[in-house]
Amino acid sequence: MGRITLQHLPPALRAQVRAEHGLVRERKTAGEKSVSPFAERLGRALEDRFPGLVQREYRPLEDRRYRIDFAFPQSMLAIEFDGYRHHGFSREGFRQGLARQNALVLAGWRVLRYTLTDVRDRMDGILADIEKVLRTAGLVP
Repeated sequence: MGRITLQHLPPALRAQVRAEHGLVRERKTAGEKSVSPFAERLGRALEDRFPGLVQREYRPLEDRRYRIDFAFPQSMLAIEFDGYRHHGFSREGFRQGLARQNALVLAGWRVLRYTLTDVRDRMDGILADIEKVLRTAGLVP
């Protein structure tokens, strides 16, 4: 039996799988980065709630290629949208993720990590967490 892809599914089921698992498209073209609709939802919510404070794909360490999904540079707060596919398929990927977070923390960053399920089911809680950190830093009243 061969591998089943989204292309093999009827359109309604394909849309349901995309909605539940955060898939934007079936295939990426060369050099293109796929963005989860849940990551996009989180980004829009952050920009709406904290206008002018959040930056996407922020590079916090000049000597490293690390990028933070959503950063609040003024308070050195990193928000990471994590999926098991990207971070958990190998031991090396897992180790690299830990090393990356440690480097950020050692440089003075605070890191909050959220999953697709968090964004889907508890966006208000995420925004409250972030607001609490920003309030402590004096960036929001």
